[in-house]
Amino acid sequence: MPYEPHHLGSRKHVFIDWSLIDPGYGLSFGGDQPESWEMPYGVRLTPHRPRLDPPLVTADRPWEQGNAKTGIGVYCTLFEDDGLFRLYYDSGDMSGELDVDEDIGTQRVMAYAESSDGVNWVKPVVGTVTYQGSRENNLVYGLDASPGRDAHGATVFKDPSAPADERYKIIHIGSYEGRFCVFGGTSPDGLHWRMIEKPLIPAYLSDTQIVARFDPDKGRYAAYFRGWTKHEHGTSHGRRIICYAETDRFDNWPRPRPLVTTAMYDDVDVDIYTNGYTPWHGADAHLLFPAFYRHNGDFTEIHMMTSRDGIDWQRPLREPVIPAGEPGTWSEGGIYAGTGIVSLRPGEWSIPFSPRRASHNRVFFDNSAPETGVAAATWRQDGFVSLEAESEGACTTLILDFTGASMRLNAWTRFGGEILVELADASNDNRRVHAPAVEGRSFEDCDPITGDSVSHTVTWRGESDLSQWAGRPVRVRLRMRRARIYAMQFVTG
Repeated sequence: MPYEPHHLGSRKHVFIDWSLIDPGYGLSFGGDQPESWEMPYGVRLTPHRPRLDPPLVTADRPWEQGNAKTGIGVYCTLFEDDGLFRLYYDSGDMSGELDVDEDIGTQRVMAYAESSDGVNWVKPVVGTVTYQGSRENNLVYGLDASPGRDAHGATVFKDPSAPADERYKIIHIGSYEGRFCVFGGTSPDGLHWRMIEKPLIPAYLSDTQIVARFDPDKGRYAAYFRGWTKHEHGTSHGRRIICYAETDRFDNWPRPRPLVTTAMYDDVDVDIYTNGYTPWHGADAHLLFPAFYRHNGDFTEIHMMTSRDGIDWQRPLREPVIPAGEPGTWSEGGIYAGTGIVSLRPGEWSIPFSPRRASHNRVFFDNSAPETGVAAATWRQDGFVSLEAESEGACTTLILDFTGASMRLNAWTRFGGEILVELADASNDNRRVHAPAVEGRSFEDCDPITGDSVSHTVTWRGESDLSQWAGRPVRVRLRMRRARIYAMQFVTG
């Protein structure tokens, strides 16, 4: 019986697991003598840590200044919108506006900044929120703009399925009839908001950043929430976890279900504070950058999780991908990731994060620590995990079919390293017969790939055309030396 090929199409494949790599067979079936069949060797999956860049925005407005209790908070959203970078961040010195000692941490206002180049950020006067008698500020949600509600745990996203006057959505927590609830709102421009009166989820505590989006593949809304293993209203027993829900209607959500918890190898004092969800651009993959809270030390650190479907998650590193800082640094009290991936510079991807000098509970005893603002953690494009051969390595894909006319790799090699690619005809592939190399597309014909490129077109004796093999069952064989492959994609043209 022929194998059903993996339908790769023109989707970008990123190496977060072994799902596309054949495990091989130590002894092939039949034949005159035993031999191995498509056995991989010398390759591994390697997660990578980011570069930490200077702040995008700092606390330079009266309503942003203060300390961990009243200044710029830790929750933020960053995305590109038709060539404009938009940053929404938790802010607000509520002195004289609200009683900050009442229900600390839930009386927040959302501020807005934008950039056309990813380098120079502007805090425009929006004129939406009244602060100390003036609307000359960059505040967009909270106070008189959303009477009775604030922006705690808020995320903004652009909804491609919505009519123009509801194109932007906001989701956040608040209080209703004495219980915590999840609330939302809509906007035509992301600056001027209309509250949805009824709770999206009544009587549900998700007291950190909720990350929601419209999932175009499912045609539904999906969101990641804070949850608890054990919890009653007004108490904080049990462990913090990540929960998940989907809905056809943004204004009506089911109760979120548990999704991600700590693992058996995690320390006993650790739970998951935030989720930091973001989709992986252009690939069938998803990312979480959750803040793990260490109770004994009273600080947070960012971990990284990966998934194919947004439901089943793996953690490629047991250690934090961004640890808390050393004493005296901007993040000695902890670090939190916001949501969103943008390319602030060509060939790089960045997520927003908030470093904290004050630890989680320090604000209840000492409010002297000033906060920094919102910064960026930066990887190469698609550079979160790679297929790597530290010395010599090789592997073969499962049988697949593709659409397109050429293959591109996001790859990097050390000095003396190279990557070779072979396309094999898998029409009659089985464990008795090795799939033969396509004529002219063998390892011997391949022009070695060296150096560093996020989009290297694979060629064989100068030719890249694979169009006659589009839609047909093939295998891709890779030989690597001192090299990394971050992504592989078949493209048109």
